[in-house]
Amino acid sequence: MAYQSLRLEYLQIPPVSRAYTTACVLTTAAVQLELITPFQLYFNPELIFRHFQELQWDTYIFFWKMYFPISQGEQ
Repeated sequence: MAYQSLRLEYLQIPPVSRAYTTACVLTTAAVQLELITPFQLYFNPELIFRHFQELQWDTYIFFWKMYFPISQGEQ
């Protein structure tokens, strides 16, 4: 009974939100089970260098600089 109730609630979610939520849960589960790493999700060298996806490269550099800022020295 509880499973049917949960299933009905899940099916009441709009399709786009349901797909996004399902993708998030599956991705989280895959990372927790160590099937993939967060780095693999974020950085894909084949797409960047072979298929020239500059946006992904720009995003990678932006976040790298944001999380590991280079010290400019105290002025």
